[in-house]
Amino acid sequence: MFKRLLFDNWVCVFPVVAFITAGSIYATIFYRAIRMKTAQIDRFSRLPFEPESTVSSDESK
Repeated sequence: MFKRLLFDNWVCVFPVVAFITAGSIYATIFYRAIRMKTAQIDRFSRLPFEPESTVSSDESK
């Protein structure tokens, strides 16, 4: 089935460009995470991930 698929040599450029693009994005994120200052790490660690106020069952109706 796949013997009928014939690719030209220039088509190999697209996967290489996509791999380089994705790799550079991940490398940039990794580099910025490694270079993050301690004050910024502390600030991010104190961010709330849940809302402080909860809605009671009476208010939701």
